[in-house]
Amino acid sequence: MLQWIRSLFSGGQVELPAGVPAAWFEGVAKFLEPLDKLEGGAGRAGLARDALAFVLNGEPMAVLGEASQNAAIGEKLGVSGWLSREDLRTREAAIRASYAVFDELAPAVALRWARFIEACAASQRRNFKLALPLPQQWLEVLLLHARGDTIQSLYSVGDAPGEQSIGAAQIEAMLAVDGANPATLWIAGFASDVTSGYGVDTRAARIRALRGYAEALARHLDALRPLLAPAAVPQRLHVLNMLAPASGETLSAIAPQLAALATSSSKQVRALAEPLLTRCDGSALPALQAIVQNGKPDQRAQALRLVEALGRRRDLQSWLDYARDTAAADKAPSVQALLQEWASAAQSSAATAALPTCALPVIDWSAAANRVPPGALERFCALFNAMAEKFNADARAYHAASAARGASWRLHLDALLDGANRQTIAACLERDGPPGAEFEGKPVIGNLNTYRYLPVLQKFAAEPGLTLPALLKLLAWFGKLRDGRGEPDFVSLQCVDALHRAGGRPSLLELEQTLAALNIPGERLFRAFCTRWGNVFAAWPDADLWPFFARHLELLLRELNGNTIKDYAFNRDALFRAAASFPVQPPQLVNALFGLALSGGKSDRSAAQEALARHPGKEARILAALADGRAETRATAAQWLARLRHAAAVPALAGAVVQEKHDLAKGAMLDALQALGEPVERYLDRAALAADAKKGLAKDLPKELHWFPWQALPALHWADTGEPMGEAVARWLLVQAVRQKSPEPGAVLRKYCAALQAHEREQFGQFILETWLNEDTLPITPAAAMTQARNQAQSSYQSMQQYPQSYQNDPRRHMTVEQLTAVFLPALLKTPQGSAIGSKGLLAVAAACCGARAAAPVQRYLKEYFGTRAAQGRALIAMLAWVEHPTATQLMLAIGGRFRTKSFQEEATRQAELLAERKGWTLAELADRTIPAAGFDDTGTLDLNFGLRSFTARLLPDFKIELFDPEGKKIAALPEPRQDDDAEAAAGAKKALSSAKKEIKSIVAMQAERLYEALCTQRAWPVADWRDYLQQHPVLRHLVQRLLWVVVEDDKVVQVFRPLGDGSLTDCDDNPLELPAAGVVRLAHDTLLDAGQIAGWQQHFADYEIEPPFQQLGKGAYTLPYGKGAQDEIDAFKGHVLETFALRGRAGKLGYARGTAEDGGWFYTYEKRFPTLGLTACLEFTGNGLPEENRKVALLSAWFAHAAAGDNWNRKKLPLAKVPPVLLSECYQDLRLIAAEGSGYDPDWEKTSSY
Repeated sequence: MLQWIRSLFSGGQVELPAGVPAAWFEGVAKFLEPLDKLEGGAGRAGLARDALAFVLNGEPMAVLGEASQNAAIGEKLGVSGWLSREDLRTREAAIRASYAVFDELAPAVALRWARFIEACAASQRRNFKLALPLPQQWLEVLLLHARGDTIQSLYSVGDAPGEQSIGAAQIEAMLAVDGANPATLWIAGFASDVTSGYGVDTRAARIRALRGYAEALARHLDALRPLLAPAAVPQRLHVLNMLAPASGETLSAIAPQLAALATSSSKQVRALAEPLLTRCDGSALPALQAIVQNGKPDQRAQALRLVEALGRRRDLQSWLDYARDTAAADKAPSVQALLQEWASAAQSSAATAALPTCALPVIDWSAAANRVPPGALERFCALFNAMAEKFNADARAYHAASAARGASWRLHLDALLDGANRQTIAACLERDGPPGAEFEGKPVIGNLNTYRYLPVLQKFAAEPGLTLPALLKLLAWFGKLRDGRGEPDFVSLQCVDALHRAGGRPSLLELEQTLAALNIPGERLFRAFCTRWGNVFAAWPDADLWPFFARHLELLLRELNGNTIKDYAFNRDALFRAAASFPVQPPQLVNALFGLALSGGKSDRSAAQEALARHPGKEARILAALADGRAETRATAAQWLARLRHAAAVPALAGAVVQEKHDLAKGAMLDALQALGEPVERYLDRAALAADAKKGLAKDLPKELHWFPWQALPALHWADTGEPMGEAVARWLLVQAVRQKSPEPGAVLRKYCAALQAHEREQFGQFILETWLNEDTLPITPAAAMTQARNQAQSSYQSMQQYPQSYQNDPRRHMTVEQLTAVFLPALLKTPQGSAIGSKGLLAVAAACCGARAAAPVQRYLKEYFGTRAAQGRALIAMLAWVEHPTATQLMLAIGGRFRTKSFQEEATRQAELLAERKGWTLAELADRTIPAAGFDDTGTLDLNFGLRSFTARLLPDFKIELFDPEGKKIAALPEPRQDDDAEAAAGAKKALSSAKKEIKSIVAMQAERLYEALCTQRAWPVADWRDYLQQHPVLRHLVQRLLWVVVEDDKVVQVFRPLGDGSLTDCDDNPLELPAAGVVRLAHDTLLDAGQIAGWQQHFADYEIEPPFQQLGKGAYTLPYGKGAQDEIDAFKGHVLETFALRGRAGKLGYARGTAEDGGWFYTYEKRFPTLGLTACLEFTGNGLPEENRKVALLSAWFAHAAAGDNWNRKKLPLAKVPPVLLSECYQDLRLIAAEGSGYDPDWEKTSSY
C-alpha cells in the first residue's frame, strides 16, 4: 500500500471508516497521489493526503478552499479543463475505476467526495448547466466526473450515455445526509431549461443513465407532476425524454398529461409522447376520451387516431368501434377525414402483406470464408508504400524549406507497410471472428492521415472476390472502423461503397449485421445514411436499402415525425429517400408521410409527396384533405392534385372552392382547376372583390407596407368595360399579396390582372417591381457611409502597419487613413440601409402584370447584389417564372445555366422546370418556344408607327438594324415628329427601336450559349420543330445559318447541311437538299463527321466568310477508350501547370464559373452547368484561395456530377460512359485548351503548386 497512506494513520494498520470499501479506497488514493507533484509547482507535499483525509473523516476542511483556488487540481483530476476526446478516453478508465463501487460507500463519505470535486470545479461555475440549488451543485460535477467528463464537456466520452456506475438510491441517501430534498436531482433534471445554453440536454442524459432512475421517478412522481406540461416545445421534448425510462405503471399514472402531449400541435412532441402513451395500460383510453370530448378539432382527430392505433395494437374491438363511430359522428371535416385515412391504411396493410420477407443475414467472420484474393494484399501494400514515399519526400522538402525560413516545427513522416506491418495485417486478416479490442480506435500504424490513402483503400475494396468482413478487418488495422462519435468512419464507408460498386454487395442490412459484431449499432448506421456530407449510399438501389429500414421502422418514423437527432450534419432528405425505397410502404409509414405531405414544413411537403409517388390510392386521401380544418392543408392538397393532373378531382375542387373563404386556399384550388383544364372565370366576382377591399382596408395595413407610395399608384381600368378598377381594389390586391408572402401569383390574382387593359397592366406591374427594388436598395445616408468608411480605413491601416508582410502585394499598403477612406467610401455609399424582403408578396402582383421591361431591372439587380441579398434574388427569379414574356423566361433560363451563385442557379432551374411542366413542355422545348424576337415579325420587320406615317426597321444577318421611311428609302435614324404626326405614337416608336437594339444584343448572346449547350447535350429536334422555332425565328435564324447541321436516323448521320438566308438548305458542294419530314436534326460535331467532311465544311465556311457563334468544328474528337466506361474522370492533363489568372481567364471564356469555396476560403473547381441534362461539368485543379492570388497551380481532372447532387464536398462523380459523347469530347478539349495556357506537364507539379 502507498507509504503516505500508512503515514496518515501513524504508520500502523490502516483501518478504514465504516462503509468505505478497500477497493474504492485504494483506487482513489492512487488517483489522488499525483496532486503532490503537479506541474509548474502547483502541487505541494501532503496535498493528496489532506484530500483523502477530508473525504474519509471530514478534516481538514481547508482543503476545499485550496482546491477551489487552484485550478490545476481540478484539471489533473479530470474535473475541469478542455480535453480532446483522446485525452478523455485515456483518463476515462482511471476515473471510472474509482466509481466502480461508489454505491457501497457510506453516504457521508460519498457526499464529502462530491464536495471535494465540486470545489475543484469552483473556477468554472459558469459552465454549470443544471437547475440545481447552489448547495447541491455537487450533483452535477459528480454525474459528469463519474462518466469521465469535465465540467466544460458538452459531450460524452462514450458512444452512448449508457448506465452510470452510480445508483439513484445512493444519490438520494447523499441528499438526505446533506439535508436536502431527496427529489432534488430529479426535479432539476426536468426543470433545467434546455434553451438556456448548449449542453443542458447531455447533462440531463447523465441523470437518466443513473441506475434505478425509473424507480426514482415512481417514488417522486408527485413532485414531478407540476413540471410535466411546460409551454415551450423544446422543454416539452426534454420532459418526454426524461420520462422515456419510466415503467409502464409510472406512465399510466400520468396518462392524462401524456395524452395532452400526444395530441399537441407540435409533431415533434407528438412523436415522443405517442410511444410513452402506448406503454400505458387501459388508463390511456379515458385520458384520450377526455380530449375527444373537450378538445379542438385537431386534438380530437389526433386523440381518435391514437385510440384506433392502440385498439389495433392490442386487438381491442371496442376501442376500434369507439374511434370509428365517434369520428363518423363528429362534424369537423378534419375528424371525419380519419375514416378515409383508416380505410387507406387497411388497404396498405393488405398490400404490405405482399412485402417480401427478409431474413437477417448471418455473417461468417471465419478466415476460411474471407480469404483475400491472391495478390490483392501485395498490390495494396505496393500502392500504399508508393504513395507514402511520395508524401514523405514532399514532406521532407517542405520541412527543409521551412527550416531555411526559420520555422522549427516537427517533421511528420508516414510509416511504410514494412515486413512487420505486413505480418500484423496478415494476422488480422487470418484470424477467425471480428477484429479484437486491440484494434479499437488505435491504428497499428500510428498517427496516419488515412483519408490521404483513401484511393488505395478503395482499390483494395474493389478487388474481385473481396468480402466485407475481410475489408473491415483491414480497416480495423488502420483504426478506421468508427469515428469520434461512435459512428461508422467516413473512410470505412467510402471503402464499403467501393466494395458495393464492384460487386453489388453488401446490402444495408448486411452491413448492419456485420457492424453489429464490431459494437456499432444499427442506429449509428442509420445516422451515417442520413449524413449530408458525402453520403455514400446515394447510388445504392432501393432493393439494397429498404430491408434495413423495415427493421428500423420505428426509428425512421421517429425521425420523420419528431426530428429528434439534433446534428448539423443530419440530412432529412435521406429519410424520404429511405421511405421511398420500400416496394410497398407500411401503413404507419404511409400515415407519417401523408401528415408531412399535407401539413409539414415546405421542404418536407414536397419530399414526402415525392416519397408517396408510387403509393396506390393516394388521391382519395388528398381529396379528403380539401375539407381539412386548416387552410394551409387545404391549399397543399389542391396544389398536390394539380401536380398529379388528377382529372377526377375536378368535381371535388369545384365544390370546395365555392365554400372556401380563405384567400390562400381558394387561390390554390382555382390554380388546380385551371391546371386541370377548367375555366375559372366564373368563380371571379368583381363586386365581391370591391366589397372585400372596402372591408379589408378598414383594418390596419401590414407593417411591411408602411413605406409604400400609395399616392403614386397608376390608374387601372377593366379591359372589357373600360370602367376603373378602383384604387381600393388595387390596394387590396397588393395587401393580399403581401400577406400571402409569396412572389408567385395565384390563379385569382392572375385572372383579375389579365382582365385589365394591357398597357395599364404592364405599367402597373413595372411600377410595383421598380418601387420594390428601389425600397430594397435604398442606400444608407452619406454620413453613415462616411463613418463606416473611416472605421474600415482605420482598421485596415492598423492591420497593414501590424502585419506588413501580409500586404506586400496590396496596392493600398502605403495609403494613409484619409486615402483609404476615399477608397472605401464609394462602395459604402451604395450599401442598402434595409430590406424589402418582408414585402416580397408585391412581386406576385408584378409577376401577374409585367411584360417585356421586367427582365432588365431584375438582371441589373442580380448582377450587383448576387452575393449579399440571396433571399431577394430567389424571390425575383420566382417572379420571372410567372411573367408572361419571352425575355423574362430567357433570363431565368440563362440564370439557371450560367449564373455565378449556385442557389440562384438552382432556383432558376427549379422554376424553369415548373414552368415547363405548367406548359406541358420539356425544359428544352420551353427554351425554344420562348425565344424573344425584340418586336420583329416573321419577316424580320419592325413597324414604327408615327400616326399617319409608318417607318420600318429590318434586321440584317449581322444583327444590325436598317431603317426605311414610308417611301422605302433607307434612312440613318428616325426623324423628329412633324406637326401632323402623333407625338405620343412617335415617342413610342423611338422607344421601341431603342429597346429592340438592346434586346437583340441580349438575345444573340443568350441564344449562342443555348445553341452551344444543345451541341454538347446532343439535342435533337424533329424537323418540324426545328423549322418552326429555329430556322424561321426572325432573330435566331441568323445564328442558325452560321452553323452546320445534320439529320440523324438510327444514330447515323444521313445528311449534313447549312441553312441559307432564303430559307433553303445547301450541302458542302452548294447543292440544294430537302429534309425528310420525319427526320431528326442535330448540330454537327467532330464526333459525328469524318476527317474529309470536317475539312470540306471548314473550307465551305471560309469561302463564304461565315463566322460561327462558337467553334463547332476542328477542335478534334475525344472518344472514351474501350473498357474505360467505369472511369469517372479525365486525367489526361493531370500535372499541367499554369498561373491562376490564366486559368481563370481561359475558363471564363469557355463558360466556366468558379466553384464554391470550401474551408478556409479555398476553391478547387471551375464549373459549367448544363440544365437541360441536369449535369455539371467540373474542371478540378490544386486550388486557390479567396481573394485570389496569381500563383502556379496544377490541373487535376475533368469530371461530371448531377447538378442537384447536394453538398459540393465529395459529390458523386458520374461514370464517363453515362456522359453524352459530344459533351465528353468538348470538356476534354476545354481541358486541353486550358492546359495550353501554361508551361506543360511538370513532374514536380505537387511541389510547384503547393502553398
